[in-house]
Amino acid sequence: MSGIDIADPRLMRGFPPPPEHRVRKDQAYSDPRLTHWYMQHARQVSPTADVSSRHRPVVELSQELRDLDAVRVGKADGSAWTVREMLDGACIDGILVMQDGVVVYERYLRGLAPETPHLCQSITKAVTSCVVADLVEAGSLGTGDTVAAIVPELDDSAYGDATVRHLLDMTVGIDYEDELDKTHYDGARLCRLEGVQPALADDEPGSAYDFATTTRKQGEHGAVFHYVSLNTIVLGWVMESATGVAAPELVRKHLWSKLGAEHDAYLLLDGAGSAQLEGGLSCSLRDLARFGLMLVQGGRLNGVQVVPEPWLDDVRRHGDKAAFAAAAGTWGDGGDYSGCSYRSCFWVRELADHTVFSAVGWLGQRVYVNQEAGVMIAMFSSAPQDLYEEWGAHVFQACEDLAGVLA
Repeated sequence: MSGIDIADPRLMRGFPPPPEHRVRKDQAYSDPRLTHWYMQHARQVSPTADVSSRHRPVVELSQELRDLDAVRVGKADGSAWTVREMLDGACIDGILVMQDGVVVYERYLRGLAPETPHLCQSITKAVTSCVVADLVEAGSLGTGDTVAAIVPELDDSAYGDATVRHLLDMTVGIDYEDELDKTHYDGARLCRLEGVQPALADDEPGSAYDFATTTRKQGEHGAVFHYVSLNTIVLGWVMESATGVAAPELVRKHLWSKLGAEHDAYLLLDGAGSAQLEGGLSCSLRDLARFGLMLVQGGRLNGVQVVPEPWLDDVRRHGDKAAFAAAAGTWGDGGDYSGCSYRSCFWVRELADHTVFSAVGWLGQRVYVNQEAGVMIAMFSSAPQDLYEEWGAHVFQACEDLAGVLA
């Protein structure tokens, strides 16, 4: 499955658009064509909060562009493809590659333009982690703080005795099924609260925060990696309660305003106005690359320490591999996860001579960080679900091999 034409220029065109070509938010993920449009135009059908920092100097990106289209890189199954074949086959909307702080490759496809905000999906979790890092350094929050001590409303929920560290590392012991395509599972319920799936007749109104108060504990916190997007929403509630500041403003103040961003960026909100910190950030590819450049440079950008370097060192070195391996077979491909972990909302993989940490989002969003090679790869995609599941590991291997070629 490759080379799918998912761009439909008829969508939302006309004054007004004809009914058959309109996009409703609650249909956004029901068809690959609608998803592709929504990923680049979410603000047109969703409530949002701005996180842009206008009137700040833009951090210019140095360029020494190379034509890497024909470079051959590997797949996870041992076969190979060219970089251009990867872009076409995996439905990549845009890619920007940097080596040693310099842009060496940049491509825009399927209607994406340099200034177009594109949904980052769960890369937003890593952005949230970097905000937490700044709050921890400032003394506003501690990773050992319990959730209920900061948000008393969650005292009787699964989150009551969980810590900020458990939220960051997805090791909350919770009875939760994060499936999106099964209507009565928790993940689908969250999607309905956020308006990206049609509401059911028996749904009760509320917000993601209300939903969190109804959760129940299962097992012990800290024992097993269990990827639950609601955890990061709760982390946002903790941040807001600890500081008295709304999550979009925290993102703007503690992170985005320090990146020298070039274009608009925004966060999606749920029906109650709470920020979707689990996957609602939308920004341009170049600004996502500035975020990645900061990460590959140990948290520094343009002479400013944006994220404390010890936080990123901890991401690379202190992930709980045992907790991660304990989840093998319950998600992903059930493969060998002995060298992998999930730390502070980043996916970490230890290889023979280097450690890669990545921010990864549903349907193919990626910030790949290889500090040893000095390589950062930012990528947007609108891959259909089955294609994303089939080729996600291939794209990671392609990033690995491309970093090796550049290094």
